[in-house]
Amino acid sequence: MATNKVQDWDFEKFPIDLKKYKPIPLDPVKDKELSTEQKETLTANIALLRDVITFFTATGSARGVAGHTGGAFDTVPEVVILLCFIAGDKSGSKFVDILFDEAGHRVATQYLLSVLDGHLPVEHLLHYREANSRLPGHPELGLTPGVKFSSGRLGHMWPLVNGVAMGNPSKAVFCLGSDGSQQEGDDAEAARLAAAKNLNVKVFVDDNDVTIAQVYVSLIALR
Repeated sequence: MATNKVQDWDFEKFPIDLKKYKPIPLDPVKDKELSTEQKETLTANIALLRDVITFFTATGSARGVAGHTGGAFDTVPEVVILLCFIAGDKSGSKFVDILFDEAGHRVATQYLLSVLDGHLPVEHLLHYREANSRLPGHPELGLTPGVKFSSGRLGHMWPLVNGVAMGNPSKAVFCLGSDGSQQEGDDAEAARLAAAKNLNVKVFVDDNDVTIAQVYVSLIALR
């Protein structure tokens, strides 16, 4: 797939070699156990993608446009494993090949996936959240090459995922959730609809007990 240049300033060298990322095709039903080699590769992939996210989101913080490192960093293990399931679905009949995310501020994940899919040059991540870079603080469908959905405030994504599941009844739909989004009324209604319609939606909630302000959720009685 040809790589799209978003701007003509993609000249800096990205210091982490993403070519070391090695996807492993897995079948969640057939592959009951992982080999030692598979475990080592998964561990290496998780460490690599976390390093990449930490680095390029830190450039945003350094430039004063914020980074939102934590959420994207935290969900890397889930992302890596789900990518293995999608890679193992050779026929495309089991899973919708999009990792939807309820937390739009975890957009660093989507930009990294765009690079892995060949839609963006890795050097462009150095312009994360920069004005006119087409890498805004929340994913916008049609703006950034490779981004497959728009996601804003918490609670908006699960209803959309329900619609995707209704349109693809033979496939499972993955959605990365968050503890904060589970407090939204939209999520409560979406959960009830998914249960009532028996939708094949898989929501992975990142219950990390912390907010962006580093205030532990349990201390402010949100549970």
